[in-house]
Amino acid sequence: METINNPLTSRAGEMLRWQFRMRNRLLTCGITKSGPNGFSVITLPHWDVKGGIVETFHNQASALQRHARIAEQLRSAGWSIASYTP
Repeated sequence: METINNPLTSRAGEMLRWQFRMRNRLLTCGITKSGPNGFSVITLPHWDVKGGIVETFHNQASALQRHARIAEQLRSAGWSIASYTP
């Protein structure tokens, strides 16, 4: 059995995590530190974990801007914030 390390459930490099809800669906979008100079923005639909997306950035500002754009798009589409970590 293969074990997959999910970057959103591994707290070591986690910087930010927001969970969005629309009706009975949840989606998590977060930022993790990936390597010495990298940051990953992870978007994970809970109903289709294989459909998760990981985008890598070379600096924290770019990762934060991408997270903000994703959050704005989700909220504009009717998603609400169910929970978050600062």
